[in-house]
Amino acid sequence: MEKLVSNSGLEFIILSREGKECTIQFVETGYTRRANIDNARQGKVRDLYAISVYGVGYYGEFDKVHYWKQAKQLWQNMLKRCYCEKDPRGYTKWGTKVDKRWHCFSNFLSDLPKLSNFEKWLEGQRTKSDKYNLDKDTKYPNNNVYSRETCTFILESVNKSLGAKTRLDGYFRTINK
Repeated sequence: MEKLVSNSGLEFIILSREGKECTIQFVETGYTRRANIDNARQGKVRDLYAISVYGVGYYGEFDKVHYWKQAKQLWQNMLKRCYCEKDPRGYTKWGTKVDKRWHCFSNFLSDLPKLSNFEKWLEGQRTKSDKYNLDKDTKYPNNNVYSRETCTFILESVNKSLGAKTRLDGYFRTINK
């Protein structure tokens, strides 16, 4: 059993080989995949289940549906706001989190079409007309978890006005202590 290291520093082993194809398994996550033997030996393989986005996110295996790039950007921005302390618009000071299911992009991508107003968000992505934002507070006010149960898409203009109100409410709660 040959043990190698990917370019991202993750150990993997070659389980089997047939010609130029091989089956590899990453040690940390147990993820198994097929790869070209030359790419494997050069470390040019990725563990799709290794945490690689803001300390919590990983990609998983997913079909590249026509909106996957927009969904990936949405997912990354959501994780950034919740887990990147350097994000000036972030929620880290409020303790806002992302449900563990959505730490995996593949799960997020499969859940998106089930959210209210998904088609409107998608249309806004295509036409640049009415923009819709992913929102965690409309269904459950003062909610601090992004999940398939709590999120919906709302008009960007509505989301901005609600955000301004929330910031003002937080400010007045702080000065009235």
